[in-house]
Amino acid sequence: MTTRKKELLTVKEMMDITGLGKNKIYELLHSGEFTVYKFGSKFMALEKDFYEWLYCNNKKKNSYVFKVKGLK
Repeated sequence: MTTRKKELLTVKEMMDITGLGKNKIYELLHSGEFTVYKFGSKFMALEKDFYEWLYCNNKKKNSYVFKVKGLK
């Protein structure tokens, strides 16, 4: 029996990984920063694209960045 690596992340898993709330995750899913699939009403992100975005976010020009008032 072979074990397959999981290739899609659920909204809950992205929330656990990033510490972001559900609304911010959905905002991120709609930002176009990485590959997202919709199955019925359920959204899932391609794991490799999500982690690439997460760890290489500063290299993209159109990065999804949270702006915090008072920080430069």
